[in-house]
Amino acid sequence: MANFLPETPRTDVGDATRFTQHDLSFSREESFQAPAGRDELFKKMSGARTPRNPLATMRNPNAKNEFTPMLKSATANRTRQVSGLLPGKMTTPAALKNGFRMSDSPLPEASSLDVQSSSFDHSIDGRTQLPDPNSSEMSTPMALPRRADGELDMGNGNGNVLTLREQEARLEQIDKENFGLKLKIHFLEENLKKMGPEFNVRTMEENVNLKSEKVTMSRDIKQYSKDLKAAERELENYKQQLRDYAEKVKKRHADAGMCEEMDELRRLAEERAAEIERLEDKLEEVRSAEDELEKVSAELENAQAECARRDQLLDEHEDQIEELENKLKNSQGSSSADIEEKDRQLREQAERIADLERSERELRQQADRVIELEQENRQLSEQVAEIATLEEQNRRLQKEADRVIDLERQLHSATNTRDDDAAEKERQLQARIMQIEEQNEKIEDLEEQLRSIERTKEAEIEKLQDKLDAAANGNDQEIRELEQQLDEAERELEAAETQKRHEVALAEERMRTLEREKDADIKELQRRMHTIQTEKDAELDALHERVQLAESKGDNQVQLARQSAHDAQQKVVDVTREKGVEIELLQSRVDAAESRADELEDYRRQFQDSMQQINRLQRDASEYEQQLQQLRQAVIQKDRDLGELNTLRRERDDATQEIQGLRSTLTSKGSQSDALNKAMQERDTLSRELNDLRRERDNLSSKMADKDAQVDRLNKGNNDRDALVAALRQERDDVEREMRNLRLTMSSKDTQIEALQKVTRERDALSRDLSSLQSTLQAREHDVTAFQKKIDAQEEALDELRRLKNDLNDRTRELEMVRKTVSERDAELDAMRNHADEPDTQIDVMQDLVRKRDDELEALREEINAQRSQVEAIQHLAEERLEALEELRDSANRQKQEYEDELEVLQEDADEVLEEKASLEEKITVLESMLREKENQVSSAQSESRTSQREEKAALENKLYDLEARLREKDSQHRKIQNEMKATQRDERTSLEREVRDLESRLREKESQLRLLQASAKAVQQKAQHEAYDLDAQSQALEKRHVKEINGLAKQIQFLRARCARAESFRQALGYQKSFFLMQIQTYNECNQEDLNLISQMGITPDITVHERRPKLKSAALVVIAALRMQKLSEGWAQNRKIHEQLKQKLESMRRLSGKRPGAGSRIAR
Repeated sequence: MANFLPETPRTDVGDATRFTQHDLSFSREESFQAPAGRDELFKKMSGARTPRNPLATMRNPNAKNEFTPMLKSATANRTRQVSGLLPGKMTTPAALKNGFRMSDSPLPEASSLDVQSSSFDHSIDGRTQLPDPNSSEMSTPMALPRRADGELDMGNGNGNVLTLREQEARLEQIDKENFGLKLKIHFLEENLKKMGPEFNVRTMEENVNLKSEKVTMSRDIKQYSKDLKAAERELENYKQQLRDYAEKVKKRHADAGMCEEMDELRRLAEERAAEIERLEDKLEEVRSAEDELEKVSAELENAQAECARRDQLLDEHEDQIEELENKLKNSQGSSSADIEEKDRQLREQAERIADLERSERELRQQADRVIELEQENRQLSEQVAEIATLEEQNRRLQKEADRVIDLERQLHSATNTRDDDAAEKERQLQARIMQIEEQNEKIEDLEEQLRSIERTKEAEIEKLQDKLDAAANGNDQEIRELEQQLDEAERELEAAETQKRHEVALAEERMRTLEREKDADIKELQRRMHTIQTEKDAELDALHERVQLAESKGDNQVQLARQSAHDAQQKVVDVTREKGVEIELLQSRVDAAESRADELEDYRRQFQDSMQQINRLQRDASEYEQQLQQLRQAVIQKDRDLGELNTLRRERDDATQEIQGLRSTLTSKGSQSDALNKAMQERDTLSRELNDLRRERDNLSSKMADKDAQVDRLNKGNNDRDALVAALRQERDDVEREMRNLRLTMSSKDTQIEALQKVTRERDALSRDLSSLQSTLQAREHDVTAFQKKIDAQEEALDELRRLKNDLNDRTRELEMVRKTVSERDAELDAMRNHADEPDTQIDVMQDLVRKRDDELEALREEINAQRSQVEAIQHLAEERLEALEELRDSANRQKQEYEDELEVLQEDADEVLEEKASLEEKITVLESMLREKENQVSSAQSESRTSQREEKAALENKLYDLEARLREKDSQHRKIQNEMKATQRDERTSLEREVRDLESRLREKESQLRLLQASAKAVQQKAQHEAYDLDAQSQALEKRHVKEINGLAKQIQFLRARCARAESFRQALGYQKSFFLMQIQTYNECNQEDLNLISQMGITPDITVHERRPKLKSAALVVIAALRMQKLSEGWAQNRKIHEQLKQKLESMRRLSGKRPGAGSRIAR
């Protein structure tokens, strides 16, 4: 098989030697077919690498140390296989080797001739099949194994075939396997350790507890399942009864009474369903008891959070200390003036800080001593905590008992109308439980006292630590350094204030001189500008006048005018040059004045800077004052700390007394623990009794339900009573069977105890049945008495009706009497009216009488109407009462008959129960003797447990004595430390008081100096502010005036330019006209001369007559054009005229203000 080398054909010819030949196809096939997912193949192979043999044979040791030597050998073998230490040839698969046996069935080896046999039809372990040999002679080379077909499976261990990435993946897989093996070995070692005797004992205890809990839970679950099954049966019975009643109703056409019974049955069914739901809710409540454990864990987490919070508080205190040190360093750096003095002060402060650190170390040593005391106190608290854990266990048990009580109360509320005897036993149990609760409350009070004492001690220790930290931080050397810094800062303040005052005075003088010079220069410049402007205006006016004169004189004087104009222009140029020089001088002066103004602004800025520095110094002084106040507060705080230390000493003495009291309470705690053990035993017995009572109560509830059903049946008829008697007999037979079973299960003591419990339960159940029957009898009797009372009440109501009838008769009589009186009064009135003829006095009297009688009549009528309404109401009530009495009589007679029938049946049941009770009491006596034996055994076990508890108590007392001795030693050490602290604190306090007094005196002096300086600085500042305000106002006024003057100058310049432009245009137009007319005249003269010459040559004399010129359209058009042009020119000039008028008004106002002559302005106004 290993030497077989198949060939792959080029054609699909097939093998004609076999019968399994299918339809042949001689189609030519390609030697290579592209795979289906070629693109995906290339994507997968994009990052792959070809294997390299040299890397596979390298011996690379593992970097990590293995967990066990066994794993080392395993991993070494694995790495040898992976890294290629084994022979690197291609090994043959196991299935192709000689002697390979298939896993499914022992088939014969496959031969090379029959390759299509059953052994090669299906691949083994998911490997690919060999290619089929075919009849083709032409062979092609074998295809390489494919990764997708599993040929290069990493499980084969062929490292030379794997790529580097696959090798890395394989190594990662091996590392994961090694980690899993390490974990397994670790857990196996833990299991080996736990196989010791201690762990065995613990596991046994845990198993016992788990089994006991399992048994109790299984019993409870069985009981609940029984209850549920009974409830389901009752539901089925009720449903069946409902169906029967429905059928009966359909058959008999039931009346309203049957419908009421159906409704009652439905209501009972709903109540039973509600009881089932309540039982399920109780089961869920029992399961939700684990939430309390989570609450306890949450409380533990809160305690851990409180510890972390305390650590954070300590860290915050340390951060505050560091911040205070940084503040001291910053204040030292900001308050120093010279760098050398700063360095010296920093060195001194470093030395002082070193001293402070030494003192801090000493205080920390003292704090470590306090911490040691705390640790010892914690040990004591741990011992108390152990007691508290025991008490917590007791509390948990108590909580479980409370839950049981709650369940009992809920069940009792559901069945309180039917089981009175069970309620009495539950009251007894509750009384016992209340006693246990009182004992637990006493224990809780003691625990709370212990916790309060521990809290007070922890608070005292924390206060001591805080005080030690405060004493370490607030030392005298820091106060002295701050005082020196204050003195230096005050000196610097005084020097800076004197310098600033001198500088301010100099700056003020310079500002005043500069302002004076500036004002004088500005006035001179204004004067010169005004004179220059007037001179220019006068010269321009003269030139214009000369030009106009020259133009008016004619052509002969044009040259003279030009010459004079040229001379005038030359003079203007010279004057402008001179004025330009003067303007440059004035500009230089203006620049100098502006530079002085800039200097003034610089001085103002310097003054403002100096004021800001003064403010800064004042702030520094206020900060130093605050620091002094803080120091005073620190001194006061130290005094308070001393007082608190004294109070702490007193509290410590009180705490020692409380510790002694706690020791006495611990001694009493031992007796209480014994009482607790007894209470625990009693509670166990009570829990058992509670379980028994539950079962009995459930049985009673089922029995009472049956009895209720039986009573209902009795109400229905005598036939149902026979069925009830049969059911009771069946129950008696069941009880007898249970008694026989109890006799059979009396072999062992445990079974005897259980039988005794069952018998006692049955006895109690029977007694409860008797009591319930008696209670039902009593209830029926009470009902009878209640009905009798109702009958009596109805009879009393009848008597009342009779009385009402009598009252009605009396009222009718009264009405008749009233009617008679009314008729009599009417007669009197008539008589009075008949006697109306008497004097006026009698008439008045009679009118008064008539009015009174009318009022009385109206009152009587109202009474009559009210009585009528009352009579009608009473009659209505009487009728209703009579109807109700009849109904009550009928119902009372019916219920009386029913109760008599029930009493007969219940009496028979009571007789039968009494017989059963006598037989069961005999059995109970036997079982009680067996119980006494068990109680003797339990008492012997309790005595042994008491001896063990006494031994533990003696050991705890010895530990307490040792702890007391340690506490005494620590108290003596603490007293020594306190004495030393007192002495140092006294010295520090005296020195601090002296220094504070000196500082206060210095502060008073400095404060007085500061007040003087502040007053002087305020005065200087106010003066400077007023002067600055005045300067600003003046400068603003000057600026406004300057702006207005510039605007006026601009307007003047604008007007002058417009005027000059107008004059120039006029001149140009005149010159052009003049030249045009001269040229025209010249042409006319020349033409005339030529004409005259021609005429003279021709000998013709001209006609002397003058011909008039005719008006033409062209002349009219030219006139219109000229008018339009003149209109436009006048409109343009009107704006300039407005400016001119404004300037004239401004000049007149200026002249009025200045009182100057209007000589210069008249020229401009022209």
